[in-house]
Amino acid sequence: MKQRYKGAFLGMAIGDALGAPAQSLKPGRIVQAFGKIMDYIEPDKAFEPTSSHWRLKGLYSLPTQQALVVAESLITSSKYDLQDIFTTFQAMARGEEPLGYFRGADVHFRKVLDLMGTSAAPFECGVSHPGIGAASRVLPLALIFRNDETALMRAAVECALLTHNDPRAIAGAAAIVYAAFRFSQERQITPKDRIDFCRDLQRFTRKSEEFLQDEFKRCIPKEIPQPAFYAVSDALSILLPCLRENDCALARKTIIAEANRRDPQFPISSPNQDFAPSAIVHALYISLSALTFGQGVIEIINEGKEACAMGAIAGGLLGLRFGDDGIPDEWRAGLLNAHEIARRGDEMANGFPDWSERTDLIAMESRLTRDDAAERRKRREAVIHEEEKRAQKSAARGKTAASSETKAKLPPQEEAPFAPPPWIVFGEPLADPITKQRDKALRGRKRIEWKETRRRKSKE
Repeated sequence: MKQRYKGAFLGMAIGDALGAPAQSLKPGRIVQAFGKIMDYIEPDKAFEPTSSHWRLKGLYSLPTQQALVVAESLITSSKYDLQDIFTTFQAMARGEEPLGYFRGADVHFRKVLDLMGTSAAPFECGVSHPGIGAASRVLPLALIFRNDETALMRAAVECALLTHNDPRAIAGAAAIVYAAFRFSQERQITPKDRIDFCRDLQRFTRKSEEFLQDEFKRCIPKEIPQPAFYAVSDALSILLPCLRENDCALARKTIIAEANRRDPQFPISSPNQDFAPSAIVHALYISLSALTFGQGVIEIINEGKEACAMGAIAGGLLGLRFGDDGIPDEWRAGLLNAHEIARRGDEMANGFPDWSERTDLIAMESRLTRDDAAERRKRREAVIHEEEKRAQKSAARGKTAASSETKAKLPPQEEAPFAPPPWIVFGEPLADPITKQRDKALRGRKRIEWKETRRRKSKE
């Protein structure tokens, strides 16, 4: 069990860090820029230091950080305490950086952080967005509620409501937490087991959607249409047929088509878009169909879009499925702060914290965020310095060209429709077209005057 819990935490962080270069990109752009992402990539090859997506090589971001916040409360309190989780979120948001100690926050989570700064109640900070942010942090809940599905359902819904009040985002979190719950109990899920797994998963998700309406409908905006409450459980109906076909390309098209039937705000063109009815089904499909940890993570991050969150979700589930031993050694070695991440998995398996060696979450994340911000500023200043040097060289070349033009004493070009190149022929500059035309006309008039003068003289 300890190896699987450790694999879950390492898998989340590794999938998140590997997906950093592909964040917000389309698959075609990923192929054009990197070929196929198979390992950690230097951030300068992916983004400018001024980009919000820039991150230190091998460093995880917001999806894994949210899961660590939940895990920190569960470990130190030895129980589920929603208020303590909310307080830890607030403490993480009060860092020196603009987003506190969180890294790579999108516009929706930034709104949540603003609300958390002014609110003292857990359910007053949610945003109406059907994304997968809530689903990326609920995996630790499945590792503490090992035998109580009802308590797990309540905890998943409440934990999702901290940041989201859209029923599709909340139902997506419930689906992921149940998948993690089953993976933590079953070492291998055979093709025969998939039938029961998918049926139970859809049942649990539908019960969570009904529980949300019965207990927390006051937290849901009134403008949310009724079909949205069952969008995720209905979308999960295609999971088993996709697994039976065992065709990734066909599954991708099926997931996209099904998602566009669930009334998305924008057309869905990728299963990795931030829309729970498509992204959750895609993450579950990869987690169930992948033959190895590496195969699943590589496939999902190279789809781009929400690559970090999808990598964290699928990586956590695959880590539970294959354990710590199934994670490639080079990925574990390249992950920043891997030792502390693995320690959280051990502590979840043991049920108590290792006070003798562990580092407090706030202290740990503040150090990583400061290091990331300092390196970003350093590289940004280097880029600005290079741009200034290029500008100075360009200005120097402009002055040299201006002085050479002065020496050549080119005729004025105010009336020219375009500026001709200052070519020099045998030390004399070529005249521009308008000057040549004037000279030709002047020669013509002089010739006419000469002919008329000769004619008069001949008559006399």
